[in-house]
This record gives sequence, structure tokens and C-alpha cells, in this order.
Amino acid sequence: MKKLLLILFLLSVGVVLPSCGGDSSPTPLIVPVSGWIIGASTDSVTQEPTVKILKTVNGGASWVLQTLPDSCVGFTGNDISAVSHAVAWAAIGDSQILEGGILHTGDGGATWTLQSLPDGMGNRHMKSIKGVSPAEAWAVSIRGDVLHTTDGGNHWDIVELKRADGTIIPVQQVNRLDVTGRDIWIVDSLGGNYGVIHSPDGGATWRQEYLPELGQGGGSLAISAFDSLVAWAAVNSEGYLWSTSDGGSSWSRSTDSIAGTADFDDICASSANVVWVAQNNGLSSGGVAARVTVTDGAFETNSFSDVNYTMEGISALSDNRTAWLVGMKTLFAAAELPRGVIYHTRDGGKTWKQQSVPDNARDVNFWKVSFMGARR
Repeated sequence: MKKLLLILFLLSVGVVLPSCGGDSSPTPLIVPVSGWIIGASTDSVTQEPTVKILKTVNGGASWVLQTLPDSCVGFTGNDISAVSHAVAWAAIGDSQILEGGILHTGDGGATWTLQSLPDGMGNRHMKSIKGVSPAEAWAVSIRGDVLHTTDGGNHWDIVELKRADGTIIPVQQVNRLDVTGRDIWIVDSLGGNYGVIHSPDGGATWRQEYLPELGQGGGSLAISAFDSLVAWAAVNSEGYLWSTSDGGSSWSRSTDSIAGTADFDDICASSANVVWVAQNNGLSSGGVAARVTVTDGAFETNSFSDVNYTMEGISALSDNRTAWLVGMKTLFAAAELPRGVIYHTRDGGKTWKQQSVPDNARDVNFWKVSFMGARR
């Protein structure tokens, strides 16, 4: 009886239990309890945006809109990173005036604080952020100001993108950042074949890495590192994935691609050869989510589409089965639908279940999602 009650409790908070058949490799016991979503709502009169953050403590069975500082008015939510049940960071900004900041919670979202940024930055429109531990995090502005903290954000230091020979790498427009161990990866969406910028030594030195066979789409939009050797990148308006298995010394393009040439707005590697994709097909066409298993450049894909919502953010656990997906409403979706959508899968993307949006968040466009224990 006690064992049955334990199983029922774990399922109620979103646990993935070991598989009893079909897959010879046992699935580890994972408890994906806490997660956050970031987005923004827009005032119908002034058209002014305001950052919004939602949190779940039960795997998405219910979501709660958080209380944020008044200073969040006028900014959009660009990125969020869950570290633990208690700790998360968020990047916010305004691309018109290149202002913004970093939000932090250390008490599970009961309070959020706008942290002080250092003098000397080129701009403060913070585009991407990655929490490494309750004390350490990395962040980057849209124009390439890289910040690092080791004291929970009480102090942020500017890290120069300095090559081994001492020269500085120029950055035009950063879209995403990822960190694993001492490896920090940044993608410059206007950087062309050299859109991946990588430090293998904790930010001491940096290098630009070459993406081969780049088409007409442009530059890198998303990056997800699985470990210090394996990382994945996606490029604007191309359905391929680029990968490295030698820590960025060389990159290769997949032979297969996902249909369509829209944006991969987010990718999340849940293992060395499994990548989850959130695809934006445009505000009139909806979006696609995919779990892609890549073998020698070929794709085995579980795909899901929704004509009512573009897909903007994805967060997947290392069990290769469990993920959350968020997006925002298309122009032709029914008026009664909420502005944002949340989906959840427990079977590797074969089926997705829509989760409930709270009534006070139905006007929020969802942009990115991050769960404790996930790579994104």
C-alpha cells in the first residue's frame, strides 16, 4: 500500500517512472517539479509591453502568474533559466532603446529582484541567460555584452570576447547563449558562417567557429550544448541542424532537414544525439515542435504542429521523453483562445497534451520555458 501511494504521489507531481517494457534501457526516476515560463503582455491602449513570468511546482499540472517589480513595465521577456526549486534568472529588454536587465529569484518566485548591471556595457537589452548554480550565471546582451556572476548576481562582471592572441571578437546581434561546465556558447545571428562564438575555458579566451554549408537563411539563431564535446546549432530559415562532437573544433551540417524554412526559435539537446526543436512558421501559419534523433546526419523525427500558435520555446529532460513547449497565438486563431499556449509530452513527442493557462495570464504571449533539471 505504501508503495502504491508513493507511485500515485510521484505521478501527481509529474514524475517520469521507469518503463516496464519496449525500451531495454531503464528510464531513471526523474521528478520534474519546478519550471518557469517568460513572456509579455501588451497594453491594449498604449501598446506598451510588460514582462510576465509563470511558475509551476507540479510539472505543469497548474501554473501561477508571478508578481514582478513595477520596473518590468515597458520590457519584454527574452529568456529564462531555472536552476532549482528556489533559484531562477530571467533576461528582459527593449530592442528599440536597447535597455533592459536581469531578474532573479532566490525564494521560488515569491519575490523577483531586478539586479544591478555593471557600468561600461554597450547596451542593457539582455537577450539570453543561463544559470549554472544558485551562485553562478552567465548572460549576454543583444549586442554582445557578456556578463558573469559567481555570487548570485549581487555583482555582475563584464567578460571580454578576447581571442587567444588578445584581439576582440566583434558581435553584431546575439540571439542565444548556453553553458555547460567551463564551456560558454553564444550565437551571433548576423555572424554568417562564423556565427558560433565559444569559450572552452570559462571565458578566459574565445574563438569563432565555422559552420559549413550555410545557405541563404542567414546566421545562427539557437544553440544547445549537451556537454563539453557535443553541441547543436540551428540557423535562421533553414531546417538543418549543425553539430560538433569535438568541442567546437569542427562542425557539420545534418543531411536531413525538417520541412519548411522557418525559424528554429529554440532547440534543446536532451542527449548526445536527441535534439528538441520549437519552430516558428510565422504569425499566420502556426508552428511545429519536433523531437529529432540524429544518426550520421539523418533524422528520425516525432513532429507536432499547431496552426493556432507559433512555437517559441522548448525545455526537455535528459530522459529523452519529457518536454514542455510554449508559443504564442497566430493572427488567424480564434479570439477566445489565450494568447499563449503550453504543451507537455511524456512519450518523446509522439503526443502532446495542452496544459491550462491561468485566467489572469490569458493575455500573455509565451516566449521561453525552462525546467529544473533540463538543459534549457
